[in-house]
Amino acid sequence: MAHHQPREDSISTVSRSLYRQGLTDGLPVIPPTDERVGKMLRGTDKPRDHVLGRLGNDDSPITVEQLASNAVMAGCLPTSMPILEAGIRALADPSSNSIQFSVSTGGWAYQWVLNGSVLDDFGVAAGSGPFGRNTRVSRATARALGIAYRNTTKIYPGEKDMGVMANPLKFSLFLAENETTSPWEPYHVTHGFDEGESTITLGGPNSFIQWESGADSPEAILGGMIENTPPSMVGGEQQGGDFDQTILHVLSSEDLETLAEAGLTKRGVKEYVSENSYIPIEEFQKGVLWDDALDDYHGKVDSRQVPQISGPEYVKLVAGGRSESQSNVVIGPSIGGPVTKKIEFPDEWGSLVTEYAVEG
Repeated sequence: MAHHQPREDSISTVSRSLYRQGLTDGLPVIPPTDERVGKMLRGTDKPRDHVLGRLGNDDSPITVEQLASNAVMAGCLPTSMPILEAGIRALADPSSNSIQFSVSTGGWAYQWVLNGSVLDDFGVAAGSGPFGRNTRVSRATARALGIAYRNTTKIYPGEKDMGVMANPLKFSLFLAENETTSPWEPYHVTHGFDEGESTITLGGPNSFIQWESGADSPEAILGGMIENTPPSMVGGEQQGGDFDQTILHVLSSEDLETLAEAGLTKRGVKEYVSENSYIPIEEFQKGVLWDDALDDYHGKVDSRQVPQISGPEYVKLVAGGRSESQSNVVIGPSIGGPVTKKIEFPDEWGSLVTEYAVEG
């Protein structure tokens, strides 16, 4: 991507020009001048021409410099570069299925979950409103990754991006797990990483639903998790095993505490939800699932319902914000991944964080 050299009073002109070229997400952007891109590159020790990954069905390469340019446009600071690099590696991982949820006729979003010590560096492990936090790292990071993917793969609405209704959360569904109030281990530890490591996780869901448990009993919370998961959110192996569908539950700290005090583990909650979920067979027949979804059940059961979630591994749990109203969120189904990547920091990370602490 060419770096423009605008006068300060021509920023809006350059932003309009980039928009006309299809290089933005429709919102105004910061022109990626050589000076701004150079500052962004302070957030990495990798050379400018280092290829971070290959994206889309054409395996289009994206370099560190290209990522930095997109990060400038999205309004990121240099401290976002390590997170962005890990995010690109997640998008480039075939198991993320990012190609499908970028171009499918269904309206899919990029769901990001941030974990680890990086939360302390940015102060983004929020109490209230974790999905609506107006911090630069949460808003600009998700936006930058979306723009970078779009510009690298040249996926435009109505061309390669064939979403019929599209999705307003496409480039903005970002969550930092509230690790400090969770009674259980963080998401990244559950999935094999050390607690001291920092990670970013990518999934591809299409629906976001809020609900309230309204009670202080674990039975009500578990029942609410099941009842508020619509029939379209199915967890399990789909489409001939090409990918798995998962469902992400983000639970408020109050409901998490209730579950933990009742002796429930994170694994126990997943098992309960999967074992007690069900969906009427007629919902399958209406096309909620794909062809051959009932093959394993034909001739084996006479029941009028089958599991909505095939096993605990298809249920994902994240600690959300502190909430006295017991508000929770269910997101899904994710048609790929989720994929988790370790964040790698540059040698001068500590001083960089201190320098940009006020702005971040």
